[in-house]
Amino acid sequence: MNILKRVFLLVILLMGIGFTSCEDLLSDLDGGDPRDKLIDTWKVEETIGSKKSTMEVYYVDFFKHPDDSSKVVITNFYNVDAVAEAVLSGNSLSLPLQDLDGGFTLSGKGEIQGSKANEIIWTYSVDDGSGVAENIKEVYTRLTF
Repeated sequence: MNILKRVFLLVILLMGIGFTSCEDLLSDLDGGDPRDKLIDTWKVEETIGSKKSTMEVYYVDFFKHPDDSSKVVITNFYNVDAVAEAVLSGNSLSLPLQDLDGGFTLSGKGEIQGSKANEIIWTYSVDDGSGVAENIKEVYTRLTF
């Protein structure tokens, strides 16, 4: 009888471990909202362009788009106190053609890099309303980890 009790307890213990492992596996597969990896304040280092005489360093914030689960909203985009929208797909971001406050039109793309998704490399073109687009390259670095 003592052996049966031990076998029974061992079976219950193994079943509990199995159920816990399955729950962990299911929660890992769910992964939550993929936009969560972007929601933060980011430091921006912008490459000098023809319309800007020096390299600019400024900050932006990412928020979840309220109406579209594939999009994020970025405040202070291009350091003009405007809001831009980007579409997230895996580790790629796209900036669909859009008009920003202040008369700016932009489109481009970004690539999320780093093991903790702590850097984004952006390349996009922006027209300040003059009809001449400028190509921009920026590096976003997450402020917190």
